Amino acid sequence: METREQIGKWYDDFAPDQIKTSVNLRHYRIMGFLKDAGLQKNSRVLEIGCGIGTLTGLLLRYLKKGEVVAVDISPESIAIAKKRLGNFRNVSFHVSDMTDFTHSGLFDFIILPDVLEHIPVSQHKELFVLLASLMHDRSVILIHIPHPRALDYIRLTTPEQLQIVDQSIEAASLLGNAFTADLVPVSYVSYSLFDREHDYAVITLRKKSPVTLSPLPKYHIVIRKLLARIRFLLIRF
Repeated sequence: METREQIGKWYDDFAPDQIKTSVNLRHYRIMGFLKDAGLQKNSRVLEIGCGIGTLTGLLLRYLKKGEVVAVDISPESIAIAKKRLGNFRNVSFHVSDMTDFTHSGLFDFIILPDVLEHIPVSQHKELFVLLASLMHDRSVILIHIPHPRALDYIRLTTPEQLQIVDQSIEAASLLGNAFTADLVPVSYVSYSLFDREHDYAVITLRKKSPVTLSPLPKYHIVIRKLLARIRFLLIRF
């Protein structure tokens, strides 16, 4: 198994490639998923695996009154991110593989943008326990990963594209490790981003807590039924 130092060095060397790639469709889609999940202008966000700060920059431009704590295993990537985003005052950067990460505050959102597959699976249970300790009852974890079948295909056909640690994260494994930390799924959606097949998945988690049911007004249900009926009639013809 690769050591923390080996993984960090690999991403130090990978940082120039990230500069060339810069912001792509994936980053914009992640921002859309965050907004759909309730991200607000004043949210406190923990970004794990920030790299050179590509997504971080989009977050900072949105979080006018919020705050970002950005973490990465690569010292070189963090140095580049600090230089690129030095004009923002609502961000702090930390070098860590999350096994030694500590923070005194709680976060509204914890984001793992295409990073969980690069963290050894043997560390996932401890990682989710740590993340749960950094959440309040309304906090959201958003995980964006390559679809496991897409990674299987790349591993079979073009393994040279894989990074130093690049695991296919199955839903059963991910959710099982989350459950051990009393985290429960809000959604698991696979979708097509760069390929005709579903090549990515986005998962949202929250802390397990009691739910108080609040029935909708009857007119809401009537409207929903009417819209559902219209959609059904449209797909019939």
